[in-house]
Amino acid sequence: STGADPSAAALTAGTGVSISNGAGSITINAVGGGLTWTVVTGTSQSAAVNNGYIANNAGLVTVTLPATSAVGDTVAVTGINNATGWKVAQNGGNQIFFGSSSTTAGAGGSLASTATRDTVYLVCMTANATWNVVTSIGNITVV
Repeated sequence: STGADPSAAALTAGTGVSISNGAGSITINAVGGGLTWTVVTGTSQSAAVNNGYIANNAGLVTVTLPATSAVGDTVAVTGINNATGWKVAQNGGNQIFFGSSSTTAGAGGSLASTATRDTVYLVCMTANATWNVVTSIGNITVV
């Protein structure tokens, strides 16, 4: 400002931002974002929001969508070293939309891989209910 000496002030970090003060410096970083990835070596996994799962079992790996989700939450599933692939299972009240196709509503619906390295990235569109596949690799079976 004109006519006033500069004075020290505090910076406040907002959502997704961290601030670190150092001698003669200020470092501002984006935090969070992206997915936390888990390698699944068993045959089943309950998914958590904003997480990705790498199916790594010789048999079928079933990843069940979270029971609680908010609009914008994400879940991803990909495979490695599993000849029988993976399946994304639903809870009661869930449904997955994949382009013009959709799974059967409720616990009976699912998505399944047809090859070892098939991948899906899902985004919650309606809290605790509907999910959209926004990215896929391979041929995914919709049940």
